Amino acid sequence: MRLFDTDKFNEIWSTISRNKVRSFLTGFGVFWGLFMLIILISIGSGFRNGITSIISGFSINSVEFWTYKTSEPYKGYKSGRWWRMDNRDIENIRQKCPSVEYIVPMIYGYSERGIVRGNKTGSFRYFGTNADYFKIQKTALFAGRLLRETDEEAKRKVCLIGYEVYETLFEPGEDPIGQYIRIDGAYFQVVGLIGRYGSSSMGMDLENRIIMPMKTMQYVYGRGITFNNLVCSAKKGYSSTAMQQEVEAIIKAAHDISPTDPKAVRGFNIEEQFNKLMSVIGGINLLTWIVGLGALFSGVIGISNIMLVSVRERMREIGVRRALGATPATILAQIISESFVLTAIAGIIGFLFGMGVVAVLESAMAEAQNSGTGLPFMPAISFGTAVGCLVILILSGIFAGILPAYRALKIKAIDAIRDE
Repeated sequence: MRLFDTDKFNEIWSTISRNKVRSFLTGFGVFWGLFMLIILISIGSGFRNGITSIISGFSINSVEFWTYKTSEPYKGYKSGRWWRMDNRDIENIRQKCPSVEYIVPMIYGYSERGIVRGNKTGSFRYFGTNADYFKIQKTALFAGRLLRETDEEAKRKVCLIGYEVYETLFEPGEDPIGQYIRIDGAYFQVVGLIGRYGSSSMGMDLENRIIMPMKTMQYVYGRGITFNNLVCSAKKGYSSTAMQQEVEAIIKAAHDISPTDPKAVRGFNIEEQFNKLMSVIGGINLLTWIVGLGALFSGVIGISNIMLVSVRERMREIGVRRALGATPATILAQIISESFVLTAIAGIIGFLFGMGVVAVLESAMAEAQNSGTGLPFMPAISFGTAVGCLVILILSGIFAGILPAYRALKIKAIDAIRDE
């Protein structure tokens, strides 16, 4: 018994070839349906991959806080009062908020051509923080070390520099560790060379930043005990929303702000925003599947229709074969095989074209991202998913041939021979 009957296939192909235009148009519908399904799925995955890339390396269960003027009078203070968070808030949160795991204060600075090493200068932003920053935000460390708790407590004048800062202030191949740079008149020793981990670093590109201990920055540049922003992450088992409410209450109580003031303490809940984005992406993915499957099954319906027309046109042939003793199983196999072959050929071409286009798009986006000009969008579809779509298409094509096949079985030999 032969696994592949060449004569049978030639017979089926001959039947399909007799209606070239109709077969081509129907096959194109199947090709286009699978092609669009693969492209749409890859686009949906691209959006999801982009969002994941943006927050990669960053603790999602975090909330960023910053200050704004009060909007309600409280304890003798009028509304519209400006205020600042300070170091005492950090200790209060540690003592009173059990849901918080890491507390990261942030204080910012910018130097216009004030970053100097020898005869080289640069304009860069710098900020002060603590060692917990690197527990919330993963950071690529190329050389040296990260900040330590002892650096802040001892107010050491040490810093980490991004790779762009290194390229501006140092010679190629030069070891920056242990070297000194002047930042707005104060000298700091470089203890680490850092870069981004993923596509985002708490809204900043660490490649062109300088990081120093926060208390050192407060002391050296006369910032007192205040800072700009505060980032807190929730412990495992606690929701970021509940943590956010607790932290806001503690800060408001410490600064005599009305507990009901909606504006004085601003917060950006990263987990909530991430979940909203993923819900939108989930909706987009569902829509792409619906549209893609709709296009796919419209092609399958076209296969069923062309097979019905084919059966009607071949009534005489089918009748003669029935009169010569062809069994119902033979007729069924003939019609379903024709549907299968037409669907499989068009589907495989659509599969190959779809995967080819996705591969080209993926390569182009990867090159754009490597050059720093692309968005964090990476269209992709797994080979297994694409093959699954092809299998669904071929099975649907087989089912599409069942109705025409049963229609052929109802043809009586004598009526078919009389048919003009």
